[in-house]
Amino acid sequence: MGGSMGWGAVGAALAAVMSYIAQMVIGLKMPGWLYTTIIIVGTVAVLGAVLLADRRVATARQAAAAATRNQRRAFEDVLVPIVNLLGEIISSDRMQRRALKQQMKLSVVILTAQMVGPPDARACFLEEVANAAPGQREVKCHNGLWSGRGEPPVTVFREQELRGKELLKLLDEGADVFVPNVDQLPQALRPDSNTYKTYISTAVKVGDTSMGVLSIDCLKPGDLNEDDTKLVAVFARLLGAALAVKR
Repeated sequence: MGGSMGWGAVGAALAAVMSYIAQMVIGLKMPGWLYTTIIIVGTVAVLGAVLLADRRVATARQAAAAATRNQRRAFEDVLVPIVNLLGEIISSDRMQRRALKQQMKLSVVILTAQMVGPPDARACFLEEVANAAPGQREVKCHNGLWSGRGEPPVTVFREQELRGKELLKLLDEGADVFVPNVDQLPQALRPDSNTYKTYISTAVKVGDTSMGVLSIDCLKPGDLNEDDTKLVAVFARLLGAALAVKR
């Protein structure tokens, strides 16, 4: 984004975002690490939405105009519901928190599908099945935690299969992966069907605790790019911060 006008608009948006987040979370009872996570990740999330909302913008003037148009949408679509929900999770009792965490999972999945890639993108959240026997671990999309185009995603990945083994490795390492074109993968790692051609998977992990994998896929090579990986990672960290809340 060349030119002082483009950077000026982004700087102003960043300052406004930081002030706005601080006002929303101040006074909530939370550990210092979680407060810092919300401030930093929330800021990056909104700024990322502003910068990535129109990847075809070519000039600094267009970039500034796009940032102005999309700043309000970013606040409404990303920051407000996520921070409000984080506040509720932090301040609720154990019974309420469980339902609110489920709501947070679905909210992040919906936002990922809506804000990353083209309109026909599809996102899901896969969680590891508890108490699996050694060598038989699974990650699974529970309770319909997917959003986007009408066809449901693959909902179970097993350690005995190569694709499942690779996904569990990503989860354990807290890593992310961007595959520009599934047809370039080894045959054993390609999808079982022809329902998507590119995808991003990002571990949802806080410290040594793994919560699951946030994934998005699209129909055509080129529908996703490296910048989208960063935005999916931001959503994954927001989700991880919410799921890590305990009392």
